[in-house]
Amino acid sequence: MKMIPRWLGGGFLVLLIAATIFVLQPQPELVEVARVQRQPFAETVEEQGRTRAHRPYLVTAPIRGRLLRTELDEGDRVSEGQVIARIAPVPQDQRTIALAQANLTTAEARHAAAEASLEEARSSLNRNRTELQRRETLFADSLTSAEEVETYRQLVNAGEARVEAARANLQAAASEIESARSYLIGVGGSAQPGTEIVDIHSPSEGTVYRVFEENERVLQAGEPIFQISNRDSLEIVVDLLTQDAVKVEPGDPVRVSGWGGDFTIDAVVQYIEPEAFTKISALGVEEQRVNVIAELLNVPDNIGAEYRVEVAIVTWQGQDVLTIPTSAIFQRSNGWNTFVVEDERTELRALLIGSRGRDYTQVIDGVEEGDTVVVFPSDLINEGTRVSY
Repeated sequence: MKMIPRWLGGGFLVLLIAATIFVLQPQPELVEVARVQRQPFAETVEEQGRTRAHRPYLVTAPIRGRLLRTELDEGDRVSEGQVIARIAPVPQDQRTIALAQANLTTAEARHAAAEASLEEARSSLNRNRTELQRRETLFADSLTSAEEVETYRQLVNAGEARVEAARANLQAAASEIESARSYLIGVGGSAQPGTEIVDIHSPSEGTVYRVFEENERVLQAGEPIFQISNRDSLEIVVDLLTQDAVKVEPGDPVRVSGWGGDFTIDAVVQYIEPEAFTKISALGVEEQRVNVIAELLNVPDNIGAEYRVEVAIVTWQGQDVLTIPTSAIFQRSNGWNTFVVEDERTELRALLIGSRGRDYTQVIDGVEEGDTVVVFPSDLINEGTRVSY
């Protein structure tokens, strides 16, 4: 029998040991990775919202009378000043006439008060604008702080809002006068009360959103007849959690998607309502929310009021920001961390992060541009784990 050479047997033993070591040693974990990179970044607050008509007009009956049948339907276009309804006043007794005259006197007094309020608001706004210009000049000469300039800029913005509110109150008071006068149509003249027809005109160009009464019947003064859009201008209303709403400021840009079109609609935050409300979430949790109102800038023709949309409010943005995928960061007792891949092994890094977004997060310290990080790390990934990708 021929003997196996000793060197051949030794070589076989070495191969056997090497194969055993290879089989028994841990295999690298397959992971998904991404790069830390600099790029434009925006922090956003995202929520579902809806469109609504911007300050729609509610057209009501100016007097008590018989509404004549209207020909308008929901969706019809109307022009400013167009006759949209007609009311035949009902006969009035002396007591009703006296009440109408008293209402007219009250309406005229409210109109005078509204004029005074508007003049006061305008005076205050002019004074704040002058103070703002003076402090901007002082700031340019380093004689005042930026905080003081910003304070007066906010006072000017608030003053402009008060002027608009006072102007709206003045218009409402003027409408009240017209309404009160309409009660007296036919009183004191040659025509018999109830014989004159009152034409109701459209207050603005737009679309009829709602017809409250189509049939001919007697209406009481103030009963709604139509709701008409204000030149078809739309706005977005989105209710945010109060802890998210505090990050939002008037003027923040808004990206509107999910409305059914293939492009993003631009919008800008107009104001945040001053009072929050309680809302029950889908999980049955009580949440404090507040409405944020944004103005649509590039409104497509095929979108209307009460459409559901996806809203992303940009609260902070930069053009050259060091970012890491949000899916690559996680919290431990020492704060935020990530796994960086070095020489096919993971290294746990503590992070100092800034603004967070859905896809990316701003990194202040802990990693550098070009670092490879593990995204969606599983429980199998720890310090020093061998990985492949």
